[in-house]
Amino acid sequence: ECITAMMMTRRCVRGALLALAALAIAVNANESAVIQVDDNNFDHVVGEYEVVLVNFYADWCRFSQMLKPIYKQTAQLIGSSLNARLAQLDCENPHAQNKKNENGISKYPTIKVFRNGKALRAEYRGPRTPTAMEAFIKELLAPAVRPLASEEDIAKLVTQHHKVIVGHFDSKEHAHYSIFEQVANEMRDHCHFAAWIGSNRAGDDGAHIVFKTMADEHEYAGRLGELADYQAWATNEAIPLVREITFQNGEELTEEGLPFAILFYNPADMHPVQQFSRIVRARMEKYRGKVNFITADGTTFTHPLQHLGKTKSDLPILAADTFRHMYLFKNFKRIHRPNVLEDFVEDMLTGRLHQVLHNPALRKTATKDPYADEYDDYDDEAEPDDDKRDTIKEKLEDAQDAKEEKETNAQLVKMAETESKRQAEQFVNERKARAAAEGHHESQVEKVAEHAAEEHEERDEEHHVPVRVRSVMDRLKPSSNRYTLIRDEL
Repeated sequence: ECITAMMMTRRCVRGALLALAALAIAVNANESAVIQVDDNNFDHVVGEYEVVLVNFYADWCRFSQMLKPIYKQTAQLIGSSLNARLAQLDCENPHAQNKKNENGISKYPTIKVFRNGKALRAEYRGPRTPTAMEAFIKELLAPAVRPLASEEDIAKLVTQHHKVIVGHFDSKEHAHYSIFEQVANEMRDHCHFAAWIGSNRAGDDGAHIVFKTMADEHEYAGRLGELADYQAWATNEAIPLVREITFQNGEELTEEGLPFAILFYNPADMHPVQQFSRIVRARMEKYRGKVNFITADGTTFTHPLQHLGKTKSDLPILAADTFRHMYLFKNFKRIHRPNVLEDFVEDMLTGRLHQVLHNPALRKTATKDPYADEYDDYDDEAEPDDDKRDTIKEKLEDAQDAKEEKETNAQLVKMAETESKRQAEQFVNERKARAAAEGHHESQVEKVAEHAAEEHEERDEEHHVPVRVRSVMDRLKPSSNRYTLIRDEL
């Protein structure tokens, strides 16, 4: 019995030792699941796999320490089943400074994304959980062209990603499908691509390609068989002058460091977005790289509207945002008039709007609204297909609507004039009361009243005078619970 007990004990000890050995191997494997990179092996690692996420961190940064276990768990989830890896670079390592500087690291931790050795424009900014990061990597590895089968599928994709290039083909064997797929693979990090095989919009040529957003649809009118023409068109559409800001990409846009010319719109009326996009594309190319022309859902970004003293009922609203102050553009209906939008952008870039904000004396020479005398009866630019009516009934309905709108506008104008007159009288009376209270002579009080009336009139004529509020869009910059800025820049 003793010998049997001793043998059983030895077996237990041996089993325990084997278990510990297996655990040690597993721990080592888990530790090595994240690849440590520096200046020497960085290029080799990011070029060896289709997708590599690189965490630029510093051990002294508590946010880096918080991310470390999550990052390891994500690497374990990915394993070796996908053509992707997770790597990390210690930004305090003297032998990693070249790669840190090459990648423009200004905060810790920063997770940059590399595809086939090349850095993508966007960093990883999603939720810092293993499942979310795994899903992000799988999305990057998915085919560049997503299959669709209905207009509903297209609408859902556009709603989710805001811009999509859709190819309508009669079959996957179409001669131009391979070109569509090639461009999709090259530009997948700038735009989403989808194909509807068997679409009734393929037309006689068997292929029809469009760029879609929630506001617009632009058809490719070039030669389908010409790769260079299609690439140029897709690049121009997918990397546009006008971009949509969301809470997902807001941080990325603000970090570009360019001021915003931002249009807040109501998603129930996309016509202002179409106008803004057409005008910027036609006239504002010279400001590329100097200003970010942005559209924003005003029913979502309500906080900036409140700071501008506006509500959703005032949409559309155009404003400039320098991340120090916001400046209101008076009347959106003017933007297609020659030089009006250009002057507003120039005043923002030259600092004139900021100077006027801090020096009220400059307001006397502020640019006047060149269409002030047409303000109340000015008609908005027509819809592209506004003159195409199907029935006489629709024409009559439109005529009745126009009549009612004109009557309503007349009432609003009258109310505005009455209110303006009331405010002017109140302003003058307040100045007179103050002068009388200070013991001025009656003649002096009257002079004060005349001066006050002139001052109020000047105020009423000012063109896009800056709104006295701080920018609130800067709150989309890196938040304090996610990053630590590099100490030299604090």
